[in-house]
Amino acid sequence: MSGNVATASSVSVMSLVHSVVVGGMGAYVFMYPGEVLPTKLWYDSPAVRYTGCIFLGYTVADLLVMATHPAQYDFMMLVHHLMSVFGIVAGTVVPVLPYCSNLVFLQELSTPFVNLRIILYELGQKTSLLYKLNGVLMLVVFFSCRLATIPLWFQLSPLMETGELYTVGTALLITIFGCMPVVSVFNLYWFSKMCKGAYRILSRG
Repeated sequence: MSGNVATASSVSVMSLVHSVVVGGMGAYVFMYPGEVLPTKLWYDSPAVRYTGCIFLGYTVADLLVMATHPAQYDFMMLVHHLMSVFGIVAGTVVPVLPYCSNLVFLQELSTPFVNLRIILYELGQKTSLLYKLNGVLMLVVFFSCRLATIPLWFQLSPLMETGELYTVGTALLITIFGCMPVVSVFNLYWFSKMCKGAYRILSRG
């Protein structure tokens, strides 16, 4: 296994473990929210804060890998990670809008399938049943967690109408109205690439 392949595989394993933890915590809080509600502006949720710290640690580590291993560099992922660091720091330092932070963590549920696809590909399993099954699950979970959740952000509308939302500070407002729309566009782009890849595989029979 070459150095670049070994690095890519190691990064994929690291990302897989991280995303299982972060995505799992995000799913748990989403299903059992308690006070983590879209209408709850100020609330300190330990689960959301701890998950944010794990998410931040992994993202910074992945940025360091990109900086030290040029073969791992990807411009869109770099922008994605930088916006993630900015947003998570803003949302973790101050206990505000934990519901929105958790929506970001929930998106990580799709990442294990993306990582497993990379690992299986590097192991030469591209034609295996597991690779194809994982591809189907990747499409379904990616859509469910990253695209189908976009409308949930509109639950902030009542806070916008009362003006409360605009008291959260500049950093979080930039995250909500600047970073998140860009991330959503990235997710749409990545999903379109996944669909094209799935179509090519299915068309070959």
